[in-house]
Amino acid sequence: MIEIPDIVKIQPIIGIIDYSKIKQESFINPNETIQPQPIALSLGETEYKGNYYPIPIGSYGDFSCIVGASKSRKTFMKSLIVAGYLGGNSSNYSDITGHNNDKFVLEFDTEQSHYHTQRVTRRVIEMIGINDERYKSYSLRQYEPKIRFEFIEYMIMESEFINNIGLISIDGFVDLITDFNSLEQSTQLTEKLLQWTSKANCHITGILHKNYGSSKPVGHVGSSILKKAETVIFIEKENELTKVNCEYSRNIPFDEFYFEVGNDWLPRVVKYTPKEILNGTKNKPF
Repeated sequence: MIEIPDIVKIQPIIGIIDYSKIKQESFINPNETIQPQPIALSLGETEYKGNYYPIPIGSYGDFSCIVGASKSRKTFMKSLIVAGYLGGNSSNYSDITGHNNDKFVLEFDTEQSHYHTQRVTRRVIEMIGINDERYKSYSLRQYEPKIRFEFIEYMIMESEFINNIGLISIDGFVDLITDFNSLEQSTQLTEKLLQWTSKANCHITGILHKNYGSSKPVGHVGSSILKKAETVIFIEKENELTKVNCEYSRNIPFDEFYFEVGNDWLPRVVKYTPKEILNGTKNKPF
């Protein structure tokens, strides 16, 4: 048996990973007052001991996902979230509210052409009412998954936006890997989402496609993201309306709601349901 010198045994640990630092950073003192994660996005309020607090959709330092079938208006829901975070005139379209939202918003589209990505970008600008310089949009369809993945990491960790990002939107998560059924790739992506949000202290929201005829998102990547996400939003098209449901949340879930898309191709939250339209108790939208 060949004896490995002590210097070889120690070298991979010392100077690369400081476990004593991890011990100090990760220790939880039960007697210490730890502040909750600051809210990035909220929808509605909840009452607790006579005080009212915003209901979080997403927090800084965490990530959420939107799950829906093909053509269920996932991108319109994403626009409601991005516009709500930026503010401006977005309250005309929904009650989604951004908090401490003076930082940049980065939007990455992985599947649409430059033309359609621009249409979505202009939709958000029209909803907020101004061409906000904080809002930056990128179309990554023409690049392979590895390049998309590394570009997003560059934008978060090395670009001029470093330490000044509030919200990131990724449409969609599955296009950042080559095999959505690969357990290894799916785990790596989810771990990166946790790292990016933690290091940049931003919120990331992204889209997952739902399996045909199932309520579950595609592959191992869907399962992995669902397990780690702070908030999981399921959307489903019901005739002229789209239902939005907070399927899972580490916080108090926001109330289910519906939105419609008008002739101007802008989404608006409505106060009525498909059943009320069918029964004639509410006129058809637009």
